[in-house]
Amino acid sequence: MGPSLKIGISAIKHVNSRIGTYQNSFGPDYEDRFEAVWVGPEADVRELERLLKIKHRENIAGNKRGYTEWIKNITLSDLVSDVESTIKGLGVEVTNYSKTQIFEEDLETIKNQYLVEENIEQ
Repeated sequence: MGPSLKIGISAIKHVNSRIGTYQNSFGPDYEDRFEAVWVGPEADVRELERLLKIKHRENIAGNKRGYTEWIKNITLSDLVSDVESTIKGLGVEVTNYSKTQIFEEDLETIKNQYLVEENIEQ
C-alpha cells in the first residue's frame, strides 16, 4: 500500500485558517504544509477537484467527513502529473504556483501575489 494524499481546495482568503486547522490536529511535533499549490478562479478549481475525485474514485478513502478528499495509494509525482494533465485537458485558468512545499509562513506571499495579479479584493 502506498501513501495517501489530500486534494482539497481552499478559498485563497481563508487558506491560513485551513492550514491552521490541520496543524491543530497534528500538534507541535509535525509542521503541516501543502506539497504543491495551484491557483485559479474558483469555478475552474472546483471543476478540477471534481474531475480528480472522479478519476480517483476507487482510491478515495471513504464518504465520511474528512475522508472524501484523501486519495490512497498515490505518489506526489503521480498526483501532480494527473493534476497537470487534467488542467491541460480542461483548458482552464489554473496554474501551478509551486512544485515545492508551502508552509504557513509562505501563504501571505502567495495570497498577496495572486490577489494583486487577479485584482481580487481581500
